[in-house]
Amino acid sequence: MKVNLGNIIPISTIDWSGRSSIIIFFNGCYFKCPYCQNYTTLDSVRLIEIEDIKKQIIDAKPFISAVIISGGEPTMQFKALYELAKFAKQQNLLVGIQTNGYCPDKLQMLSDHKLADKLFVDIKADPLNTKKYSSLTGNIENAAEKLIQTLNIANIVIEARTTIFKSINDSLGIFKFIKNNKYSHTYVIQQGIHYKFLDEAINKTEMFTYNEMISIATNICVQTNTKSIKIRTKEHGEEIICAN
Repeated sequence: MKVNLGNIIPISTIDWSGRSSIIIFFNGCYFKCPYCQNYTTLDSVRLIEIEDIKKQIIDAKPFISAVIISGGEPTMQFKALYELAKFAKQQNLLVGIQTNGYCPDKLQMLSDHKLADKLFVDIKADPLNTKKYSSLTGNIENAAEKLIQTLNIANIVIEARTTIFKSINDSLGIFKFIKNNKYSHTYVIQQGIHYKFLDEAINKTEMFTYNEMISIATNICVQTNTKSIKIRTKEHGEEIICAN
């Protein structure tokens, strides 16, 4: 079996809090998000034998406790995703999937077969605002509907994430949606960092400062009567911000 592979990071300590992981990036995605950092790989083709990827997992095994499969969107190559998740579990490693949530049935199957321990789900906007959500995915009309189905997957840990920019920040609406639906999911607001994005307008947008990220998190706590919320910044990594 061949995998359309983007890249592999042998060891990461920032993608899964408290875990050292190998990160496997698949090429290809259903979406074309304006702030995508990996947009050059969306249509790229680099076919690698899956056995070569398994070997890299074995080589990294002494130093890691988890395998994270990301993209792009890894569910696009579901057979390879399933096979690598199964292999990782056979090595007694945890499995995390970084996903946009567009394929809930496939993610549910991984959960049912106990081949995924955690989903890292990227939420673009308040899912109730379907028009805005569609616009942030490259005009995928049912993107919000599929995302909600993914958030409803039972018996798996879900971390919801939103990367925010001064031109794109719906974190308050997203957190209200999570809280109103009584999800137990962790929610992390990620600082959008200057990069070469698909949308040139975002490339010219100022990023939120560290103090502004704290203010955003604190405001969400106040507006939603929540004790604390997580942020992730380049300055301090992941941390919990408590309301005053």
